[in-house]
Amino acid sequence: MTSKQFFVTLLVVSFLPVWITAAENWYRGNTHVHTALSGHGDSSPEFVAKWYHNCGYNFLILSEHNKFIDPKGVTLPEDKREDFILIPGQEITGKPVGVHTTAMNIDGLIDWTNKETDSKGYVIQDHIRKTVEAGGQPILNHPHGGSSITSEDIRLVRDFHMMELYNANTKRNNLFKRRYLNLPLTSENIWDDLLTEGRRVYGVGSDDAHMFLKVGPNETNAGLGWVMVRSDRLDPDSITDAMKRGDFYASNGIMLKTCKRGPKLYVVEVDVEKTRDLVSILPEWAGLETREAKTGYRIEFIGPGGKTLQATNGPEDSYSLKKLDTYARVRVVFARKKGNVMYEEFYAWGQPVFSGN
Repeated sequence: MTSKQFFVTLLVVSFLPVWITAAENWYRGNTHVHTALSGHGDSSPEFVAKWYHNCGYNFLILSEHNKFIDPKGVTLPEDKREDFILIPGQEITGKPVGVHTTAMNIDGLIDWTNKETDSKGYVIQDHIRKTVEAGGQPILNHPHGGSSITSEDIRLVRDFHMMELYNANTKRNNLFKRRYLNLPLTSENIWDDLLTEGRRVYGVGSDDAHMFLKVGPNETNAGLGWVMVRSDRLDPDSITDAMKRGDFYASNGIMLKTCKRGPKLYVVEVDVEKTRDLVSILPEWAGLETREAKTGYRIEFIGPGGKTLQATNGPEDSYSLKKLDTYARVRVVFARKKGNVMYEEFYAWGQPVFSGN
């Protein structure tokens, strides 16, 4: 190789994007679901696991309220695919303030009791500490469920890195203030508040399903919110580690072909065929209804203060981070007509990339 060829090669390599991970395998999973053991679910752990297995998921956490369901004690289908696993977990249900946390990939039951307090921040911190001590990853559940958690409640909490951005059980409280003006701050507002302050927080999508035998718009059904995790291997530790580094996206209908984050470039491409096939079989209440929408795809890159950095109509786009972009995340929207005057929207949320990451 001549010195000129070497220089050209070095120049090309120096301009290649640097991605956070090189893993290419995508695994679909749900981190939050309930069974009859909760007292308000309608199906056994075996039935619930079979439902997700048969619907093509790759992993599932049976996150029961203050109970530990050992995956080794759950009988899986005889025809179980090799690419389906259960990850041990628990939904720590804190009292008296109603803070709920999924303890992902733990080694046994976590003590959910704590001192009597009205401090949500204290209970969140207690859940995080106990989950980490049990070898797991904490995920704050449905901040706008009965908890009504705000960014102020989280501000002083240490090691807070993951929260449910979309919970299908409380979907109206997950999404945008412009849709329902009478709602308090949404989960996206909380997310951007924390990210703007420099916190490294990742957003999760989940079902929080309870009902499998009765299906309807007022039931807490399954298959409506999930995560797609990129990992070299499908095992509890690898999936957990991938989520810890933010190598996943959350969805309630959109499937992505590409979602690559780097310190200088963010690239997103929708898998149009898979998304079309998926939304065609979702129940009619799965999307968010709105009277104003433009049909098709829209990709929005969002940065500090929750402001839109770039928005493009179409199924693919990329964004080059600027010096003032302390972080950038992506929201993908798919809108279609529903009836004569209404539209419905589906979403995918890519995790933030941080300048200098």
